[in-house]
Amino acid sequence: MQEPLTLIIEKQFFDEIIAGKKTEEYRSLSEYYISRFCMFKGEEFTGMKPIKSIRLAVGYAKDRKWAIIEVKGIFIDTFENVIPEGFKKGDECFTIELGKVLKQN
Repeated sequence: MQEPLTLIIEKQFFDEIIAGKKTEEYRSLSEYYISRFCMFKGEEFTGMKPIKSIRLAVGYAKDRKWAIIEVKGIFIDTFENVIPEGFKKGDECFTIELGKVLKQN
C-alpha cells in the first residue's frame, strides 16, 4: 500500500474535516502541488495521480494531530460563485474531494 501524501493544514480546517463539516480541501496550482497531484509524459499532462488517501497534519510539530482521509477525487477548479477563505473570484486551484476519516491519532 502506498504511503499517503502528507499535507499541512490549519487546526480550524482540520477540526471541520474530522467533524464532517468540510468535505473539500484546496491547494494552489503551484509547481509544488502540480508535482504531487499531476502525471506527465515528458512535458505533456496525462492526468491526475491515482491518490486514494492523504494524511492531513496540523502544523509541523513532532507530536501534531493528524488524520488519514479518503480521497474521492482531485480536480482543478476556478472559483466563480462560492469562494473559499483565502481565495478570490477567478482563482484556480486543486480541489480535493474528501471522504471518510480512515485513521487518526
